[in-house]
Amino acid sequence: MDFSEKLNSWLASVLSPDVPSTVIAFSFNLFELESEDAKYGIELIGTDEFDPDDSDWACDEAWVASPRSISIPGEFTSGGWEECLRDAKMMLTKTLDESSGPITKLKETRAVAIGFVDGDLELIWQR
Repeated sequence: MDFSEKLNSWLASVLSPDVPSTVIAFSFNLFELESEDAKYGIELIGTDEFDPDDSDWACDEAWVASPRSISIPGEFTSGGWEECLRDAKMMLTKTLDESSGPITKLKETRAVAIGFVDGDLELIWQR
């Protein structure tokens, strides 16, 4: 299973349970790992705030995926954090464009963003 399939499977499983109606935006947070198999991980959180002019909207978690995160295999992105962000953003944008089933819950909110923890967020979808 390639990483795109792994990510979509994880998303379908974590979004299948009821996401609270208070969640109005989602953020995919990237972070560094200290692992031989993976340099980065990705987590998904939902928030009850959204302000496109203030990226701190994603700091108040109203919902957290369970399991919270998955690792990004080294073969998916072997470069630095910029490449990881670029590659993950492209893959998630494609997923949002082609999604069906539980993954469509992401687009039932006002926005979906991606970024590194303690970094800037980039909107990948907005209503």
